[in-house]
Amino acid sequence: MTVAAHQPGEEIEFPWHTEPSFNCFGCSPHNPIGLKLRMRRLSNGDYAAETVFSEDYASYPGIVHGGIVQVLLDEVMGDTLALVHGMLAFSVTLRSRMLLPLRVGVPYTTTARITGRGHGVLHTEAEITGPDAETHVMAGGTFQPIRSEQARTLMDLDEAAFGRVRHYFDHGTGES
Repeated sequence: MTVAAHQPGEEIEFPWHTEPSFNCFGCSPHNPIGLKLRMRRLSNGDYAAETVFSEDYASYPGIVHGGIVQVLLDEVMGDTLALVHGMLAFSVTLRSRMLLPLRVGVPYTTTARITGRGHGVLHTEAEITGPDAETHVMAGGTFQPIRSEQARTLMDLDEAAFGRVRHYFDHGTGES
């Protein structure tokens, strides 16, 4: 199952962004310390988010903390699955190769795509590039779709909240 087509370049609004209890560190507009990522589709079919990190996310002076970089990659790869297949998923594995440090105050683009599926999981890849288009980080991830029974329990969704995001659950991943 795929969700509605997104026009290249348009900012995409997730239905759960309007949920006041939704507090995702990566993409919720309600989290005061979160990244508040906004996704858009690229003309080649990949999905991307732009980010400029403040000193709040630094480890060493002027350098973005590696754990925050992992959150960025996890979020963009996971959101890509939601946008392409219409499903929410938990990350099972995340692998990254840090080629260059990310600096505070510099705009970065994180781009992701789905590379495969099978055995009940989906595989993704992503990279983070700087304003000069140089790759700073490369990553791959494996994701497990969330079933509605899991979502209701883990996310503590009431009937109304679940009804608004129900579309994103119980889509089978099949085999490759």
